[in-house]
Amino acid sequence: MLKKFLLSARLLLVAPVFGLLAASVALFAKGLRLVLEQLDNALLAPAEGHDLPSFEVSVLEGINLLLVGAGCLVLALGMFSLFIKPLPLPSAMRAESFHSLKGQFANFVIIAMAVSFLESLSNLQGMMRDPNSSGSEIFFAGAGMAVVTLALLAFKYWGGETIPPVASRSQRGQEPY
Repeated sequence: MLKKFLLSARLLLVAPVFGLLAASVALFAKGLRLVLEQLDNALLAPAEGHDLPSFEVSVLEGINLLLVGAGCLVLALGMFSLFIKPLPLPSAMRAESFHSLKGQFANFVIIAMAVSFLESLSNLQGMMRDPNSSGSEIFFAGAGMAVVTLALLAFKYWGGETIPPVASRSQRGQEPY
């Protein structure tokens, strides 16, 4: 009876999976709206009133939202597949262990930070005109992102599981849950 209760307790993970799926849908919708708005402005607005740096920053913001949405989707599907029921996912979205799932999500975080840093570079000219700014703000922001990126990469490559992977239940001839 305890075994049955503990096995069904894994279904508690459905709540965060649905939360991640909802966040993914919201991020996709907002990112797509932002990118389409900018395309509409670029293609249909008069050329003389077009502000290219603003366009680039808005498109980068939309791309960032789409990337974070993709990260949430991969995390949601990976959690469901690992803990609830295996799903036939493409190899790029498949996680063999919780550690590999965290590594996949770390990749999305690194890419999102890089895009975010590119967005902050758009403010560089304004910072240079400001007499109270030495420009060190952008350096420290970049250095901070570099440190976090290195930490995530170190975790991904050296902080992993050292235990060899165990054959899955289907490979051992057992029924999955």
